Amino acid sequence: MSNNLIFQIQFKLSTLSEAEQAVAQYVIAHSQEVIYLSTQELAKRVGVSNATITRFCKSVGVKGFPDLKIILSAENSHGNQVQQEIKTTDSLKQIKHQLNLRMTAALNETEQLMSDHIIESCTKLLKNADELIVYGVGSSNLIAQDIAQKFIRLGKSVLHTEDAHLIATALTAKQKKKAGIFISNSGEREETNTLATVCNELGIPLISIVSNPSSRLASKSTVVLVHSQIEGIDIIRTAAITSIIAQQYIVNLLYYHYFIDNYEIYADMLHQTKQIIHHHFE
Repeated sequence: MSNNLIFQIQFKLSTLSEAEQAVAQYVIAHSQEVIYLSTQELAKRVGVSNATITRFCKSVGVKGFPDLKIILSAENSHGNQVQQEIKTTDSLKQIKHQLNLRMTAALNETEQLMSDHIIESCTKLLKNADELIVYGVGSSNLIAQDIAQKFIRLGKSVLHTEDAHLIATALTAKQKKKAGIFISNSGEREETNTLATVCNELGIPLISIVSNPSSRLASKSTVVLVHSQIEGIDIIRTAAITSIIAQQYIVNLLYYHYFIDNYEIYADMLHQTKQIIHHHFE
């Protein structure tokens, strides 16, 4: 069970049946009100059967509706603050507090989604590759850039660019054994999915970093790294900021595990790189 039930419901949303999604949307929008409703009352308001309420609870990892209400009640004072967006009327103190709540919740959620097996599979895949092809668009490109600079420091050959045509060309070249790392919050961006299709056609293993495990990009990936999913549209885009924090957590986790797993190979290389940078640029 997630540390935050609303986040858990949001994460599971795309995997639920249509009727269960209706329940989920109502619970997300009326989390305080739901605490005081019976199963029958909630079912009537959503327009579903009592059995659907029970199935929904089990689908999101709760034994039943009474347990769901208990968890919501315990989380509401903190959880509702996590869901609130930053407003133009907020003070600096409120902004600091709200950002801390959202980022902490996103990191906690993402940590729970990162199983040892998934990270170990990524490390093995990256170790077998001679060249990494890294791609992301918009804010995802910031994460792609971070991946590139980290693995270049370890001596990996890395191609990183926002030019989709250049990425496609590089994927097609036969000289090196390749692996792709594609980042897309929604997993539905057209350019990214087109390049993922190219990877599939060429038999190139692909690691994706997404918030939606049911996305098109996830379905085309060899290994899927899923981070917390915060839905909603706000003027200041704190959801986008939070997704970047969650993605950075995944990248650092992947980098450190890869480094530690190959410590004897890369320790001296990093030390030498640090000395060169210090001598010539500092």
